[in-house]
Formats: sequence, structure tokens, C-alpha cells
Amino acid sequence: MIGLNVVLFFMSRDVHASEQVVRYELDPLAPQLLQFITYQFLHADLSHLIGNMLFLFVFGNSVEDRLGKLGFLSFYLAGGVLAGLGHCLVETVPVIGASGSVAAVTGAFLALFPMSNVTIGYWFVFIGAFEVSSIVLILFQIGHNVVMHLLGAPGVAYMAHLAGYAYGVAVGLGLLWIRLLPREPYDLLALIGQRRRQGRFRTMSRKGNSPWLKTQEGHGVGDKETNSTWTDQQRKLMERRGRISDALAEHNLGYAADLYGDLLKLDSDQVMNQQQQLDISNQLMSEGRYDVAAHAYELFLKTFKGYTQREQVELILGLIYAKYLDRRERASELLESALSRLQDGKQRELAQGMLKEMG
Repeated sequence: MIGLNVVLFFMSRDVHASEQVVRYELDPLAPQLLQFITYQFLHADLSHLIGNMLFLFVFGNSVEDRLGKLGFLSFYLAGGVLAGLGHCLVETVPVIGASGSVAAVTGAFLALFPMSNVTIGYWFVFIGAFEVSSIVLILFQIGHNVVMHLLGAPGVAYMAHLAGYAYGVAVGLGLLWIRLLPREPYDLLALIGQRRRQGRFRTMSRKGNSPWLKTQEGHGVGDKETNSTWTDQQRKLMERRGRISDALAEHNLGYAADLYGDLLKLDSDQVMNQQQQLDISNQLMSEGRYDVAAHAYELFLKTFKGYTQREQVELILGLIYAKYLDRRERASELLESALSRLQDGKQRELAQGMLKEMG
């Protein structure tokens, strides 16, 4: 897409093509269907082109990986069309450029990769670079466009940008919501869900409630039969759980795994939500902390019995027990259970080979 934009830019620089350029820009006063596509590939000057292509390069590759080449092409062009419609609704001057399409890509990036970091270079007295979270950068860009549009600043199609952002975010969230795209633990829906859960935790904390913490009599902390005041240990548990959630949101899996290990020392039955528990278990295994990883996986299997890929967890845990913890009886039980549902030939061979090795 970048190559096509560059080629068409230099073709449009031909003096004999100037009248053709006017024909293919998007004119809000007399819009034609073809113009909603052609205007996306025309740029006013080299700086206009470089600015758009830089943002497309930074955010486009990751979005294309998730959507596929054909899906990305369709999404990109549709984003430009929606951005053009937004411009035509409020403006009267013609517009050219890929800004609306790139804004759509950027909006989709916000929905799919909100916690990714973006490196920004600067040249002002000193030359350097710094990293910023993509959610901060993109929300700043959206806010800037809103303010400039409200101020009536000329020369830039701010409403086209805003329409593109809105389209990109909506499509990204929609594809995640209906699961046409696989969910990730750090997409925008997961981030929103995590913030909502943290809000509920804080509300329950103020009320003296906790869905995980139990008294010795088996009642919840907030039950009428118990004292509504938390113990020091209960407060430590909730504080540690909050820190684990924050570490996972920041992609700091190693620190989250360390915190979870400490959490289990306070209460060996503590379980995070499904995706968090799985991420932590996988991290512990990758670090070679097999005893803690096995315990975390066991809690996962016990708590989330309806997990659709349960056999994958059983396979991993069975291998841990067989190869590292010398618990052959439990390993055999898990591997045989996994074999009944495993579809991948190599995974089946792995489970069968381990069972044969253990006799």
C-alpha cells in the first residue's frame, strides 16, 4: 500500500496530469463514487505523503498481520470511503490524501494493540528518541483533531481523520467482540474488562466483600454471618491481586509471575481470571519454575473446567509432571485425558511417546 501511494504520487507530479488530479480529488459539492477511492492516493506535496506513509508504516504492519492482506486492503479502502463521507458532511472544499485511511488503520491499532509502545524521535537542539504507549499517542492525536476541528482550523481535513479513527476503532472492537479475530489478553476489550473488574473490586473492598476470600466457616467476607472488617491477610491478598493485574496490563509477565508466587504463599488456592491465570502459568513454566507452574495449571483446570482448549493445558501439565517433577501417576492421568481430545498429530505423538516412556 505504501508503494502504491508513492508511485501514484510521483505520477501525479507530471504537469500533464494536473487536470486529471483535479478530476480525482473528492469534491464535497459534487462528489462522484470513484472519487471516494481515488482521492485516497493523491497527496499535495512530499511532506504530506511522507507524514501519511510514516504513520501507515508504524501502525499498518501489525494490523495487516491480524487482518490478512486481502482483509487489510478492504479495511483500508473502506476506511478512506468512510473518512471521505465524514468530510463531505461538514466541509465544502475538496480533499486529497490517505490521512483518513491511515486514521482508520490507527484506530484499529488502538483496538487491537493498545498497550504497545511506539518510539518517537525528536530533533530540537538535541537529537533523541523516547517511547510512549500507543494508547496515549493515539488518544492524543484524536483529541488534537477534535480541538482543531472545533476551532475551525483551516488546511487539514480534521473531520475525515475523526471519521477514520471512529471507523477503525469500531471495526477493530467489533471483530474482537464477535470473535472473527482471536482475542488477546491485551486488546482494548480485555483492557476495558480489566478496568471494569478493578472497579468492582474497589467497590467490594469498600463494602467489605470479596468473591475469592473465605472465612474459616466458609462464608464470604461480606456475608452477614461474618464481621465486615477485613483481616490484614485479606487486605494483603487483594492488594497483591491488584498488583498482578497491573503488571499483566503492562505486559510485565515476569513480575506478575513473581507476584503470583508470593500470592500463593499467602493463600495456596488463589486463582486469577481465566486468561491471567493461563498467562502466569505459561510464564512460570517458561522460567523453569515447574513446581509453581504445575500448581498454577492445576488451579486453572480445577477452576475453569469448561475451557475450550483444556487438552492443551493437560498436555503441558502432564509433560511437566513426567519430565521435571517425577509424578508419573498424575502425568499419565493428564496425558491420557488430553489424548482423547487432541487433534494435532505431533501433539498426539508427543503425548503417546511420553506415556510409552513412562511405561
